[in-house]
Amino acid sequence: MKTDFRIEHIDPVGQGVSKEEGLITFIKKTLPEEIVGAEVFSKKKGVQFARFSDLKDIKNPSPERIAPECPHFNECNGCDYQHTNYTKELEFKKNALQRHMFKFPKLEIGVHGAKRRLGYRNRLQLHYDKKKKILGLMNYKQEITPVPDCKIVDPSVAYELRALYAENNWLRVVEKEPVKGHVELYSKDNHNGGHNVKVSLNRPYANGGFTQVNYEMNEKLRAFIQKKAEELIPPKAVVYDLFGGNGNLTVKFRNPTLVVDKYRTTPSPSAHQKFFSLDLYDKGAIRSLIGLKANGFPRPDWLIIDPPRSGLKNLKDFLNEFKPDGFIFIACEATSFTRDTVGVLDQYDLVSVDLFDLFPSTQHFETIGIFTRRAKRE
Repeated sequence: MKTDFRIEHIDPVGQGVSKEEGLITFIKKTLPEEIVGAEVFSKKKGVQFARFSDLKDIKNPSPERIAPECPHFNECNGCDYQHTNYTKELEFKKNALQRHMFKFPKLEIGVHGAKRRLGYRNRLQLHYDKKKKILGLMNYKQEITPVPDCKIVDPSVAYELRALYAENNWLRVVEKEPVKGHVELYSKDNHNGGHNVKVSLNRPYANGGFTQVNYEMNEKLRAFIQKKAEELIPPKAVVYDLFGGNGNLTVKFRNPTLVVDKYRTTPSPSAHQKFFSLDLYDKGAIRSLIGLKANGFPRPDWLIIDPPRSGLKNLKDFLNEFKPDGFIFIACEATSFTRDTVGVLDQYDLVSVDLFDLFPSTQHFETIGIFTRRAKRE
């Protein structure tokens, strides 16, 4: 049964929020001030989730509403903001980050948007079910929905995506695989106009080596961090690039840098970088880093920290041990950024915070915080 809901605002994960008679309802792909006829499909812990099925269900469409370019937008759960313009999307994301940072000193958030809202993503992981003969992304019910014309992937991945769907070719690709699983398409050189797309079957995400999914915005982020490093870090100061992968973010630094990560692809050919393989989530990770001094690599003066989505819950342990002059924290989840760094504000000042939109059309973005060590008080 459909019920009318008035959308008050957009929450930090891109959902419209309605509050009727003390009950909170979340409805994706809506906009503030819209009244939407929607059907509740899930309830839990005093909140509920609803969905509208047709634009006719929106009684008073927002003037900010536009027609999505992707034909799968209404069903697919991959994108969140194609129903409004990009300026508005960035506004929603900035508001989301501000809500997360209510415990921090008030700073103006720098917002760095993307040149392309579509056609940027160089990696796509698809779920499949051979019994149901279906391949695609998850919908709002966590069921697979086909996406042969996905618009956020770059042209080379889009070409291979269409090839998989053509005459159900994907069934032949996964013929010897389990009944259910996933297929990942990954283009490494899309920015050079190449067409080198790898197909990975039922392997860990980013099986070919992790890189950011948006090449253009990765370059913009790298240039930003390099500029900040040149302004803040003395030339001879030692930098530890934690969760650094192949050294992407520090490849053009001038400082002696140790890149630390468990998994990495072939390291970048930079004389100032050395590489050390280590699982930074291991209980003995800090002790292992301390032991590097015996091998001739000094302790760090600055840290660059770019953890996975789960963040770095024991950040304070690293800071208490190494006492760096500062650190740059890059997070793809604002929740983990605030959770991990709010506890170090007694020792470090947050001097700037920036939002980089590496994932246009979706609820996701990168948060970059720069922290400097407080001077000791006499």
